[in-house]
Formats: sequence, C-alpha cells, structure tokens
Amino acid sequence: MNRVADWARRYGALIRNAWLVDLQYRASIVLWIIWGVTEPTIALGIWWSIAGDGQVGGYARADFARYFFALMLVNQLTIAWDSWYLDRWIREGDLNYRLARPLHPAHEAVAENIAYKARSGGMILVVWLVAALVWPAVRLPLAPGRWTLTALAVLLAAAMRFFISFATGLLAFWTTRATAIMGLHGGVALFLSGRIAPLTLLPPAVAGVAALLWFPYMLAFPVNLLTGAVHGTAAVLHGFAGQLVWLGLWVGAYQLAWTRGLRRYGAVGG
Repeated sequence: MNRVADWARRYGALIRNAWLVDLQYRASIVLWIIWGVTEPTIALGIWWSIAGDGQVGGYARADFARYFFALMLVNQLTIAWDSWYLDRWIREGDLNYRLARPLHPAHEAVAENIAYKARSGGMILVVWLVAALVWPAVRLPLAPGRWTLTALAVLLAAAMRFFISFATGLLAFWTTRATAIMGLHGGVALFLSGRIAPLTLLPPAVAGVAALLWFPYMLAFPVNLLTGAVHGTAAVLHGFAGQLVWLGLWVGAYQLAWTRGLRRYGAVGG
C-alpha cells in the first residue's frame, strides 16, 4: 500500500507539473483542439452530402453524425505525440538529464499525456454535449454497459498509441528520420483507423489489410463500441483481444528499442 501511495504522489506531482507547463502554451493547445474538431467535422460534412436522404453502406446522415462526433472525442482521448519529443531529446541531448532522474522518462511522457487529454477531452465532451442539445442526431443513449466497455477500449487504445509513438520516437537512436516515420504512420492511420470514413465503407481489399494490422484497434473499435456499431459478444471479445495482442507487441517493440537504443546512445557518448 505504501508503494502504491508513493507512486500516486509521484504521478500527482508529474501531472500537476505537466498541467502548469501546458498553461504556458494555451494558444497551441487551443489550435490543436480546433484541429481536433475541424478534421472530423469536415469528414462529416463530406459524408453528410454523399448520404443525402438515403444511406451509404448502411450509414444514414444521423449515423455519420454520431460516428464522427464519437471519433472526435475518442481521438482526443487516445492521441499520442511522444515520438516528436523523443526525437528532440535524443538528438539534442536532453535525454541525458532525464536518464539521471530516479523515474523512467516514460513516466514524464505518460503524465503529459494525462494532463493534455484531461483538458482537451473535457473540452471536446462539452462541445458534444452542447451540440446534442440542439442536434438530436448526435445523441447517444445512456447505456452504462456500453460506456464502461468504451472506457476500457479507450484506455487500451490510448496505451497502444502511446507505445507506438514512443517506440517510433526511439528510432532516433539510429536515424534522424524518426518523426518522418511517425508522420508516415499517421498518414496511413488516416485511412486504416477510421478517421476519414468508417472502415466498412473502405474498399474490401483495403479493409482486409486494415483488419490484419493494429490501426482499427487504436481508434475505430472504441468509436464503434461507443456508437453501438459493434454487435454481439463475439465481436466485442474479438476487438478487445486484438487490442491486447497489438498492445503487447508494441510494448515489446518499445522495450527492445529502449534497451538496444540506450546501449548505442551510451557507446557514442550521448
């Protein structure tokens, strides 16, 4: 119990510090949140026009509205940008003093993620609630079971995206193009994670490729859970199993890159 309390105090301090640091960059945070609202809104506008008074792949206008508003919230709660920080830390030597601290640098990154997501996710939720007051199409039923499962899926998706970003950022131990690799990953994720359109609307070949990779589990699955598009116990269990498998693989990739990267970093006098 003492150890748990000690970690709670440490994380409390890290999160408070990250929150205060973020306040120094309020304009940047506002711009990121605006982009987080604008991107799915543009996609919604496109599919809203395409659907018209009918349906596209089983999605009517109201379905698209719920999907993209859910996407807006889930994306803000799971987004990760740590590869850009790690790239700078490694190239500019800022990792040195972080390694001298008693806590692993990953804990600082996790605290920053929590602080940012608490603020941005809260703002997006307010936007959704305000929209729901005047636009019935974006309303979701108060189903405690669905929201509980969604919360778990969002937590696993956030962890997965964190380790994807962290593992990719650690490639800076070997290359100066780590952020370019993460940018490429983000570009592919636009299509294969469901940010541009629900995955069921993708061409079968593309949807088949997505099903074999981690992209649907880091965004589309929790979004579909929230909107009720995932039907049946088997589909829910399959989604969670996919999240756990890919999370485990990315944690392994992170551990391998961290261990070998530190050896290389120390060998060249980082």
